[in-house]
Amino acid sequence: MNARQLDPIAEAAIDWLVRLDSGNASVADRAAFARWLHADPRHDQAWQVLTGLLDAPVATIREAEALLPGQRQAAHRALTMPARRKALRSAAALLLLGLGAYALNRQQPLVGLMADLRTGTGERRQVQLADGSTLILNARTAVDVAFSARTRLLHLRQGQILVQAAEDRERPLIVRSKHGEARALGTRFAVQLNEADSQLAVLEHRVELTAADGSRQIFVAGRAARYDAGGILPLDEPAAPLAAWSEGLLDVRDQPLAEVIAALRPYQRGYLRVSPQASRLRIFGVFPLDDMDATLHALAETQPIVVRRYGALLTLVEHRDEVA
Repeated sequence: MNARQLDPIAEAAIDWLVRLDSGNASVADRAAFARWLHADPRHDQAWQVLTGLLDAPVATIREAEALLPGQRQAAHRALTMPARRKALRSAAALLLLGLGAYALNRQQPLVGLMADLRTGTGERRQVQLADGSTLILNARTAVDVAFSARTRLLHLRQGQILVQAAEDRERPLIVRSKHGEARALGTRFAVQLNEADSQLAVLEHRVELTAADGSRQIFVAGRAARYDAGGILPLDEPAAPLAAWSEGLLDVRDQPLAEVIAALRPYQRGYLRVSPQASRLRIFGVFPLDDMDATLHALAETQPIVVRRYGALLTLVEHRDEVA
C-alpha cells in the first residue's frame, strides 16, 4: 500500500494535521477536530501515529538533539512550513501504514516477496534462465518466470529488467506487464514498469510491442517507447541511456528532477521526496546509482537545490528558493 491508497481515516488525520498547523485554524476548526478525534477510537489511534512523525519515531533526530540542541525544532519546521506540507502528507502517510512494514518494504519490496525472482533496495542481480537467456534485475524488481513448451514468459510485477534472449524459434520470449507485452524478435532489450505506463528500450535487433489496447508496433535497436492501456508512444530519446542502470549508472539527458529522483528511489532505503518546485528542474549528467551520497551531492552542486536528511528515514530535496 502506498500514500495514494490510504484509508479515509488516515487521509482525514493528515488533513487535520495540515489544517491545524497552518496557523489559520479557527476556534470552530479546533472544536470540529475534537469531535472528529473522539468520534471513533481509530481516529485517535491514527492521530497518535501521525503526530509521532514530529517526535518519537525518528530516533535519529532525538539522537541529534542530544548532540546539537535545536535539531528537533529544525526538523519540525522543515516538515510543517507551507512549502513542505505535501512532503509531510507523504511521509506521515508512510507512518500511518506502520513503520515496521515500511522499513521492511524499503529493504525488500513486499510486492515481490512471492515472486520467482526479486531484488531488494540497492540490489541488482544477474540470473541465467533455464533456456540460456540472461536476465538482469534492477533494484526493487520482481519477476515471475513461466516457461512452457510453447512460450517463455517473464511477468514483470515491479521494477526494471534487461533481457539477453537466447535463440529459440519454437518458443518466443515475452515480457509481460500490466500495460502490455514485449516480444523478442532478436536478443537484447529492457523493460521498465511504472505506475502509469511501461517503457521499452531496444538495444539489439527488434522487439514487437503490443499494448493493453491491442495496438502493435515493432521497434528496432536504438529505439524506445512507452505503452499503456491507451496505446503506444514512440520516444525520441535513444534507448541506451534508459538501460544504463544495468551498469550501475543513471544517464540523464534533459529530464526533470522528478524523474531523476524516481530513478534513485530504488537505491534509497529511506523515504526520498522532491518538492514540486525542485522537481521541474532539468537535469543533464551521468550519476552513480551505488553511491547515493555522491549523486545527491553532485545534484546539489550543479542545481539550485538543498538536500535535507532527517536520519535514515527521510530525505527532502528542495529548491533553494523554498528554504531561503
